[in-house]
Amino acid sequence: MSYWLIIVAMALITFSVRYLLMARSIPVRIGPRLQRLLTYSAPAVLTALWVPIVFFPEDQLAISTTNPYLLGALVAIGLACTRLSTLLVVGLSIGFFVTLQLWVLR
Repeated sequence: MSYWLIIVAMALITFSVRYLLMARSIPVRIGPRLQRLLTYSAPAVLTALWVPIVFFPEDQLAISTTNPYLLGALVAIGLACTRLSTLLVVGLSIGFFVTLQLWVLR
């Protein structure tokens, strides 16, 4: 099967699901219980993305002071707890991670 066909099919599926839920002309209503459950979807997806990157950077569990991903994540968590702006937290965390990669751990 062609990659382009797969990409177009996935785009159509994604668009149709979102259109069905957001179009005002289609009378689909989500109940309060499902709305409450959907509030957990973003943290669940983000956790599924960052946990393998931080803890398994080379396909092995790496919990040590030489793991720049873990150190960068800890710095990001610490900065986020100080209630700085999101953009500043992201910028400082990326700066710390790049500095760690270039000078300290190489």
